[in-house]
Amino acid sequence: MKSRILYLLLVFSFILSVNTLGCMKKICGNNAKNEFRRCPDTDGSCGNYHTERPYGGKREKSCADQGVRIEGTGQWQGYAAHISSVKLAFFGGHVEAGDEIGEALNRYCFNDRGQNDVEPHVEVKLYKEGKLIDPTHHLQNCMCTGQICESNTRNILLGDPFKTDKRYNGVRGWDVECQMINDDDEDSPRAPMIYSPIAGETVGRIRLFSDANGAYTGCDNDGIFIVGIDDWLGYEARLYNVKARSDIGFGRKRIVQGEPIATRLDCENSPDSVFVEVRFEGRVVNITDIITAANCKTPNFPVF
Repeated sequence: MKSRILYLLLVFSFILSVNTLGCMKKICGNNAKNEFRRCPDTDGSCGNYHTERPYGGKREKSCADQGVRIEGTGQWQGYAAHISSVKLAFFGGHVEAGDEIGEALNRYCFNDRGQNDVEPHVEVKLYKEGKLIDPTHHLQNCMCTGQICESNTRNILLGDPFKTDKRYNGVRGWDVECQMINDDDEDSPRAPMIYSPIAGETVGRIRLFSDANGAYTGCDNDGIFIVGIDDWLGYEARLYNVKARSDIGFGRKRIVQGEPIATRLDCENSPDSVFVEVRFEGRVVNITDIITAANCKTPNFPVF
C-alpha cells in the first residue's frame, strides 16, 4: 500500500491566517474532502461514524496496531482526537493544523485474506470532554462560522445565545465577547480584528441611529452588512460594533469566510463584544450551534 501523508486535525495554537473553529483540515494527503470509505466495504463494514474496527492489542495484528492521540488547545480546548493506524514521524511536542505528522500504515499487514480488498483508510475518533462524539460534520461539509473576534478563539458568548438586544434596535442574535488586545510591544491596547463569519459580498455599513436632520453620527454607531455566496447563498450576516476595513469601501466587495474584514469599535461607550445577526431568505434564524461549533451540520431551514 502506498504511503499517505496524514495531516493534523486540531489547532494547538492561535494562527491569524487559520480560522478553523469547528472545521478540521484534511487528514490524508490524497483526500482533500475527508471522504469516508465506501459503505458497505468488501468485509461488510463501513467508514461512517459508529462503525467499530479496533484491534484490541492482538499480537498478530501489532504491525498495524499503532496510532496517535492529539489533545487540543485554544479553539479546540477540551477535544481529543485518536487516529490509527499511523506511523508517526515524531513523538510528543507542539503541532499546528496542517502539519505533517506521519504516514498511514497498511492496516492489513497481517495478511487477513478476507480484508485485502477493503479500501485503504485511517480510523478517526473525536472526543469532547472525554465523551466520544460524531465528527462527521467537523470533517465534511463543515458549515461552522469559524472564529469571529481575534481575542475570542472559541466564540464565547455574553449572556444567552440568540437574544434580543435593545442596543441594536432590538435585533436578535449573538453577543460575541471581543476584548481589547494587549500586545507586548505596544503601550496601549488595540482593537481586535473581526473575521467574516460567512463567504459573501460586503454591501456596506450599518448605521442604526440618525439625528433630527437624518444624519448618522457617533463613534459607536457603526456596523457591516454581508450577503452570502457559495455555501452561504441565501444568508445575510450583520455585525454591529465594528468598523469595516478602509479598503472595503462602500461598494460590493467579495470576501472569503474567515477574512479579516473589520476591527471592533474603540469608542468611549463601546462594549467588549460584537453583536452578530444572521438571516436566511430574509428571516432571522437561530444558528447557535454553527457559531459555537457545537454542530457544524448545514441547517435545514425552509425556503419561502
